[in-house]
Amino acid sequence: MNPLRLRQFVIPIALLLLSVGGCETIEDRNSANLLEKVLSSYQNTVRWGDPERAFVFLKPDLFAEEPIPTDLDNARVTGYEVIRPPIALSEGLVKQTARISYVLKDRQIERNLIDEQTWEYQPEEKVWYRVNPIPEYK
Repeated sequence: MNPLRLRQFVIPIALLLLSVGGCETIEDRNSANLLEKVLSSYQNTVRWGDPERAFVFLKPDLFAEEPIPTDLDNARVTGYEVIRPPIALSEGLVKQTARISYVLKDRQIERNLIDEQTWEYQPEEKVWYRVNPIPEYK
């Protein structure tokens, strides 16, 4: 086939593929960027901050219902590993799984827990909230 004729077919096909790949809306991209930021912030808060600060990521109505445990100052997080990256459950709802390693200071026992996180996007507020309970450090 003539190279000039080949170009006539390749360029329109490439443009079509690029336009189909760009169907994601700006709102979707903004939501994905916000999710990435909130998950990173949550990870840093749990790993390097105090465990009770994780409760500020809860959806406000869940935050109001769920009491913050009083013994969280006894837990020191030593590791946070995402073992299943975020997957969409439905539009505006994702699930991520992390393994959290921690030490109970009074016993010097290292433990691990699996944190199944469910996050929901609130488009009117443009924010992601955790919508399931924070795991217990037992």
